[in-house]
Amino acid sequence: MTINDIARLAGVSIATVSRVINNRGYVKEETRRRVEAVIDAHGYRPSAAARTLIRSSSSMIAVIMSERPSSFSSKILGVIEERAASQGDSVLLYNTGAEVEREQKAISQAIEHQVKGILFLPVMDSGEETARMLKEAEKGDVPVVLLDWDLYQEEFDRVLMDNKQGIYDGVDMLIKEGHRCIAFVACPEVARKGGQRKDGYVQCLKEWDIPVNQEYLYEGQFSEQSGYEACRQFFALPAPPTAVLAACSSATLGCFRYLSEHRLLLKKDIGLVGFDDISLVEFLGYPVTALEQPVRELGECACDLLYMRVDGSRPKEIRRKLILGTKTVRRGSEKGK
Repeated sequence: MTINDIARLAGVSIATVSRVINNRGYVKEETRRRVEAVIDAHGYRPSAAARTLIRSSSSMIAVIMSERPSSFSSKILGVIEERAASQGDSVLLYNTGAEVEREQKAISQAIEHQVKGILFLPVMDSGEETARMLKEAEKGDVPVVLLDWDLYQEEFDRVLMDNKQGIYDGVDMLIKEGHRCIAFVACPEVARKGGQRKDGYVQCLKEWDIPVNQEYLYEGQFSEQSGYEACRQFFALPAPPTAVLAACSSATLGCFRYLSEHRLLLKKDIGLVGFDDISLVEFLGYPVTALEQPVRELGECACDLLYMRVDGSRPKEIRRKLILGTKTVRRGSEKGK
């Protein structure tokens, strides 16, 4: 049983249950008795580890990440840990493995441990229950900042990437370099940023009066195999593309693997542009053009927003939305060079 289960059975918020368990903050006597009755009936007791975390919670922030370990998530986490340390805080990390149930359990535990705040990179299909739990966290004076996901409109502080403009700039660059047959490996549109990136691709082609060829548009996933399969389809066409733009780093790796296996040379046979972090391909020494995201700035801005709420320098009723741009680094997109 978790603190979220107790809250549901008692008909109160997670924050209220936390105040009862830790005997901190005001709770109506009738509400306190109801919560305690549920706790007694189900024999709930915080674990020894949880009690230790609770005692030290005044110097902790929680980071809840949906991504499995990757260069992108590792870099963000490193920046957050640096900033937290400068504030005398440590980081409590939850990796949800992109599972909604684990994500919601992580939110419950973070509140139970009375962290100063939550930096949240949510699961792609997070629903209303997750939003409700995050709202309860904020009601309990645990501020929440979303990183790179615009899921809940104006309800939370957010630091976002300008996904649409980033892809638009990449397509625009390819067109100016002489490409007209540009294929695109999209990410799932269920993730809002996936739809934004696809919109950038379509809009740029239209503004250059280049028809959107559906055969050059592959509806991919956040996976390496997705990029590989996209290229397999693209290069089986009678008129294959002269350039491929992949909307995420894992798909970029898949594209590169296909091109390498089929001995297609970057710059000479094909232009390849990757979005997100493509450090592995760079490490291997191949000239892949990148639409680089400012990962350090993302982590720093998220921490700034969180600590402004923690120290009370900004009213909690005011929500801020910061949008960060991408940087284009040309390495292997030019046509016929």
